[in-house]
Amino acid sequence: MQLLGVDSDKEPEEIAHPDFRWVAPDGAMIKIDQVRALNAFAVQTPQMAKRKVAAVFDAHLLNVNAANTLLKTLEEPPRNTHILLCTPYWSRLLPTIRSRCQYLQVSADTQQAQDWLQTQGVAFSEERFAQAGYAPITMLEQFAELDLDILLDEIARAQQLGPHVDQFIDMGTSRILGGWYRLLIQRQQDQADRASLAFADELNETRRMIETSNSTNVRLALERLFHLWQQLTAHQQRQRQTNR
Repeated sequence: MQLLGVDSDKEPEEIAHPDFRWVAPDGAMIKIDQVRALNAFAVQTPQMAKRKVAAVFDAHLLNVNAANTLLKTLEEPPRNTHILLCTPYWSRLLPTIRSRCQYLQVSADTQQAQDWLQTQGVAFSEERFAQAGYAPITMLEQFAELDLDILLDEIARAQQLGPHVDQFIDMGTSRILGGWYRLLIQRQQDQADRASLAFADELNETRRMIETSNSTNVRLALERLFHLWQQLTAHQQRQRQTNR
């Protein structure tokens, strides 16, 4: 809201200002009618502020028609108009949209999160925080008691994968796969391992299919992912033994 010169402690979607528009998914996606309304707003003259601001929340959920409609405005943006596309999944935006945007990654305030979690009685660790998507409330509510390391070690050694598939589904497949992916990426920050990064890409693609396609067989997708995980961990164990 600083762009509009507004000082408010309200959430963006709660702010009523003639020069501000908040666009969020309508159900599972952002639809073309929402973008048409945004485009109409973009060409208007500011009423109170010196500029206009539109924020698109979860922009990766723009459907194809909506994204293409927004592209026309991004190609020739009106003067004094800022369009903010907010998403944790930058790569899911159309390449044509990404090429017309300035990219800014917002870093988590780890110390502030750590202090708050400690007041809630939650032990803090960098890996647990990464698993929770660097979101303190998510860590408190969903990852405080979940030791993903133990779960993944059990999967690596399991003879029967069915119970672990059931466990993932019961806990929320997308949520657990997201935590798993972030854990792998967090571990690769110091020393990247090509095989682990390739598996992380496979994991993220599996999560994307489960989230976006009704035709995906979740059980088969998880079983395949678990088999790949067993192969990766066995390969890493052999490498460690060779290097001793």
